Amino acid sequence: MQAARAAAQGQSRWPAGLRRLGLLALVGILHWSLVWYGDILMIYALLGVVALACAGLSQRALFWVIVGAAAWVALNALGAGALTAIGLLFIDEAARPDIAASELTERGFAAMMAARFDPFNPAWIEAERAAFAEGPFLDALAFRCVLYTFGFVAALFSYGGQSLFMMLCGVYAFKAGLFTAEGSAFRRRIALPALALGLALSFGSALPSLLLGFDGIFAQVAYITLVSLSAMVLPFAYAAIIVEWGPRLPSFVATPLERAGRMSFTVYLSESLVCTALASWWGLAWFGTVGDAQAAMIALAVWLALVLFATAWLSIFRIGPFEWVWRMATYVGNTGASRSIPA
Repeated sequence: MQAARAAAQGQSRWPAGLRRLGLLALVGILHWSLVWYGDILMIYALLGVVALACAGLSQRALFWVIVGAAAWVALNALGAGALTAIGLLFIDEAARPDIAASELTERGFAAMMAARFDPFNPAWIEAERAAFAEGPFLDALAFRCVLYTFGFVAALFSYGGQSLFMMLCGVYAFKAGLFTAEGSAFRRRIALPALALGLALSFGSALPSLLLGFDGIFAQVAYITLVSLSAMVLPFAYAAIIVEWGPRLPSFVATPLERAGRMSFTVYLSESLVCTALASWWGLAWFGTVGDAQAAMIALAVWLALVLFATAWLSIFRIGPFEWVWRMATYVGNTGASRSIPA
């Protein structure tokens, strides 16, 4: 959308686009280093450069780029399954020492070295729990940096490729007019088939675990492979359903969801800040003490609170706080665009 707007004004899409992505990368660095290592913003910023480049391609050329991206994601899914099988064959779980938490004395980076950088080692698990729930800051920072590095490498061969695939599909859909009223027939055609195929792959990924137990090699390989493939299909169903039928929802449902979407940057960062405050040593220190059911209830409560916050905020202001800063930085120096930025 921004590239099309720049082209309509006879401007290059690159200056504002790179400023926008550069700020996103900076926020991502601050997010994973100071708040929580489960950050996606840095990955989005890097992949956004590719999407920005592809925004200048023709629909035909873009289609073949998307086919290549889809093949890459599918191969990565199969490769991840194969690597999992190899790892399960050669990693001896019994070789990990059975150490009581009271016997573990190493903290921070020293504990990671003692665990040989194995996140499943008891020394690592206890030190990570202590770092986030008890501090100090430097121990927690060490774990955030190392765990983010693990996740960044994993993103290159898993969800990073899926994210790029979806970004490019979004560019193609915009160019093809699939988000307009004229695209309604196409959205209706793909919604149910994509939903059925995606759910079949998703449930199929869990079926071997239910039947054979999750510890088996086949069950884990099937899960990793099929859930990755389902993640390539289900978003098409979600997008088609939301765009086609979302506006028909009752206003008391549609308005909060729409406003949370318009404030997605603010909601994303606020979610991290709130949940980290609940988990960390400087807050309520719940890290490592919450079960799965409790975590699900906390996640739902935080999400509902942030949806209500977004609804209230946009009833007063035109744009979310982080979105406003992001837009200001994107269009700095562009006098024509700056006039449209709300005060």
